[in-house]
Amino acid sequence: MADLYFYVSREKVEDIVDCGLKLSEWCDRELTLPGMNEKKKVLKALLNPRDDADMMKDTNYQCLRLQVELDYCWVADASLYKIGQQDSRMMELYYNNIIPLKDYCFGTFRNPEVLITTSVLPEFIKVTGEVLDTPLLYENSEKLYLVNLREKYEELYNDSGNHLLYAFFTYLESKGKVTRYEDKENKNVVFFYTGSKEYTVLRIPKE
Repeated sequence: MADLYFYVSREKVEDIVDCGLKLSEWCDRELTLPGMNEKKKVLKALLNPRDDADMMKDTNYQCLRLQVELDYCWVADASLYKIGQQDSRMMELYYNNIIPLKDYCFGTFRNPEVLITTSVLPEFIKVTGEVLDTPLLYENSEKLYLVNLREKYEELYNDSGNHLLYAFFTYLESKGKVTRYEDKENKNVVFFYTGSKEYTVLRIPKE
């Protein structure tokens, strides 16, 4: 069983806890999942309640914890779906990257969405905060994604983030936030902050 999260307006909570989430009523969209020949209705849920910061802060909404069998859960990149509304290539990429939840490695997508292909019975729905919640092992999916990217980067360059910082300060330079002095002989660069005595020294990355 997977622990998933679903936000609903507070006025709907009692009805959902009593009657469950009916796929026909709460369907978010219809789409063709990998290995299937016809479109399926899906509910859209979250891996982490903090993945929707706006809903989490909105006092008009309540987060529910759902328990769903893994066979009915797929994970997709919600960012690609949003971009895909204007670009068919991004939508194709979205569909090509839908994977079963049981095969998903946490941190793969910056903004994951869980697509549920079944209704959820009342006994598998809990109101978060009213029961002993399942511990969350990471802050949110976006931060985990970025941490994983940095780790992959460090495995590739093994330079404690110098390439990333150099790129960032080059960006700041383009915005007039810093100026640079390069010591090409020793492969160092000093970035001076505009209007400040502070500076940052980095290595000039190898080509």
